[in-house]
Amino acid sequence: MSPHWRALATLVGDLLRLRRGPQDVPHSPTLLLLALIPYALLGCALAAFAMPASQALLYGPTEAALMALLVYVSLAIRRRPARYVQTLTALTLVGVVFNALSLPLTALARPENGLGLLILALLAWSFAVSVHILRLALDVPLPGSVLVNLVFFFVAYFGLGYLFGLLT
Repeated sequence: MSPHWRALATLVGDLLRLRRGPQDVPHSPTLLLLALIPYALLGCALAAFAMPASQALLYGPTEAALMALLVYVSLAIRRRPARYVQTLTALTLVGVVFNALSLPLTALARPENGLGLLILALLAWSFAVSVHILRLALDVPLPGSVLVNLVFFFVAYFGLGYLFGLLT
């Protein structure tokens, strides 16, 4: 493994363990794009469990765009727009990991095998990591970051749910 990939893997591992934050992510639009592509593709794959493939192909990029918009608006409200690329890159990098871990679990989950509990634990971990990243990026106390993450969740859940016909 090249030193660059090793450094990226170490960074992502540290983000996942709450040891580093978005300020440690390189300000690189190229890295952001390289993270957004698998993030959106994995979002499409996960969405395919809940909707037709033709819709799922639109879901991943739409969800990624919504996350980018929510991060931008949050940072603009806090007057920290310079942190946008690093914050979105951090959230996208960890999102790739969580989506990649969720994909086989979602494919294999059945009511009788208990994988739903593992998916729930993964969701809780993902929430904790997002809270950590946004707390540092927005420079808000922990409860404020929890609130921002809950707003992100509900906007995505209801917005994407209605847009893609998952909620009626």
